[in-house]
Amino acid sequence: MLVWWQAQSPTMKGTVLMVTSVLFFSVLLVLIRIVGQGVSVFTLVVVRQAIMQVIILATAGKQARHILKTNNLKLQLWRSVLALGSTLGIYISFIYLPLALASAISFSAVLFVTMGAALFLKEQVDWKTWLATIIGLGGVVIMLSPREGGDMVYVLIAIAGAIVSAGTILTVRVFHPSETIGTVLTYQGALVLPVLGIPMLLTWQMPTPTEWALLLAIGIVSTLGHWTFVAAYRQTEAARLAPLDFLRLVLLSFAGLLFFNEHLESTLLVGMVIVISTTFYIIRSNARVAAERATVEAATLI
Repeated sequence: MLVWWQAQSPTMKGTVLMVTSVLFFSVLLVLIRIVGQGVSVFTLVVVRQAIMQVIILATAGKQARHILKTNNLKLQLWRSVLALGSTLGIYISFIYLPLALASAISFSAVLFVTMGAALFLKEQVDWKTWLATIIGLGGVVIMLSPREGGDMVYVLIAIAGAIVSAGTILTVRVFHPSETIGTVLTYQGALVLPVLGIPMLLTWQMPTPTEWALLLAIGIVSTLGHWTFVAAYRQTEAARLAPLDFLRLVLLSFAGLLFFNEHLESTLLVGMVIVISTTFYIIRSNARVAAERATVEAATLI
């Protein structure tokens, strides 16, 4: 397996890591929906971050003493602000809105990522990638109608979370390769305790043993999801990876059906077909691009 992995191109590695991240985050959001019914979102985010940080420091080993060393403190702090807003927006929307609806709204971030990658990161976005992204987003729109509107406040929070999520995603591509993933994730959660500490204390209720177990699981799964996510965006262009996140929409829609008694309307099923089609197209496109680049590199060496 290690030999196979080392033989893959950055584009293919990014694709595998991104799909893995999607699986972790899908499990994470289901757990958040369950735990959020009895634990405040402030407690949930703070405890999750504490568990994540313990894991990060433990895996860093002797390098943990250098975990705050960074070449771009300003960007790290800006990403911390964006990550906090994104986390709150996502957690709140997935606790109080139907899973399919919350997930569908979150995908408005995809278009922002593609546009931001082209405009701000100056990445090359071919027309096929644009088309796949737009078609996939069209599938999301179809899935939204007719859907339960939910509380409009939570819908607006979900939209705001999607916007700042796009900014968080794009910042990963800006960091210098010398910035370790542990450093990026540590700064990502730097504002959690200072900003959410007081709200957590004001809303504190002692979690049950089951809730503590689920909180521990959330911390572990969240760490794995964020690690693979950051690693994916370090391998290849943001615009190529963003559409792969559509797979999460399908997984969470089925989770809502199986575990939370949500319903799958015909429009939701049509949207799923579109989303699945664009997701697998992007995966195949990434593999094809990887092969073409390898051929060009080999020809250059000759």
